[in-house]
Amino acid sequence: YWKRATYFWAFIDASFAGYALTYKTSADHEPWLSLLFSALGLIFSFAWYLVNRGSKFWQNNWERHVDLLEDMTLGPLYKIIASDVTTKNPLIAPGSFSVTKINQVLSVFVTSIWCTLFAKSILPIWPDREFDFGKIAIAVATIVFIVVLFTFCRSSKEKSKTKLSPRALHTQTSQET
Repeated sequence: YWKRATYFWAFIDASFAGYALTYKTSADHEPWLSLLFSALGLIFSFAWYLVNRGSKFWQNNWERHVDLLEDMTLGPLYKIIASDVTTKNPLIAPGSFSVTKINQVLSVFVTSIWCTLFAKSILPIWPDREFDFGKIAIAVATIVFIVVLFTFCRSSKEKSKTKLSPRALHTQTSQET
């Protein structure tokens, strides 16, 4: 989970750095580069949000499996919460916060910042009454990509066909080639 978050943070951080550097060093804020970096940041932060939602879905799925099966195997180990009642300081006391939900909300916040930077970079689309096809193309591609991520990157609920083969057979065929 955290390796995935680090992966996204690296790309989002690089996009922020590129956007800031472009904005700081250019007199006219290099509209193409600002738009490109804001589009990348928006796509990576939105993808991070979707990955967080997917991770939470599968975490909940496995927690439900544990709920259903633990009484038969371990007893109610997962269903009982042992709490520390001695720590009185609210700043350092343990709290029942969901790490995945916090990460999910944080990814929505980062996505909203990128939406703002993207909107700032895309406008005006036609400065001095000259239509800017490049800006329109980047904007359309970014929006289409976000729709594709949201629409086509969902987990399948259909059963998949799986082929099982003994390890020995697999090892023999690998050595023969």
